Amino acid sequence: MSAHRAKPSRQAGAVLIVALLMLMVLTTLGSSTISSTSSKLQLLKTQQRYQETEQVAENTINYLLSDLDYFVNHSAYLDSNGGFAPSLPSYISNGMNITYNSLHCLREKKSSGCSISEGSSAVCYPDYYWEANITVTHSTSGASSTLVKGFKFRYLAGYCPA
Repeated sequence: MSAHRAKPSRQAGAVLIVALLMLMVLTTLGSSTISSTSSKLQLLKTQQRYQETEQVAENTINYLLSDLDYFVNHSAYLDSNGGFAPSLPSYISNGMNITYNSLHCLREKKSSGCSISEGSSAVCYPDYYWEANITVTHSTSGASSTLVKGFKFRYLAGYCPA
């Protein structure tokens, strides 16, 4: 009997080449997915820092609004350059830099429908219109938010340092 020998195939290396090409395609897809995920994570971190600065700006305005003394004795909180510079508790700033661009009285408006005559039951308190402009900057990332907010309150006459 003669031994039947198989002829060597010309496609012996084709499987190896196809496998290497598939491995290269999968590696490319994997690295591009990681790169895409990394940039999306950076965008998410930036958005989160921006939202943190917005929240600190809102908290600062709310803290100022919680104490009427900042408005009634406004001149006591001005620095040597005439800028508004109150000291805030550390839990308000949360380690971020707060810049008071302005806090000023826009106008004082006399209330309508009241009388200052003696014996009148309706006391006249003017309305004060104020505007606060605050910039908060995240100390490590540099993200910042500027918040401009207007508000009014009613108090005794003569407290609008215009």
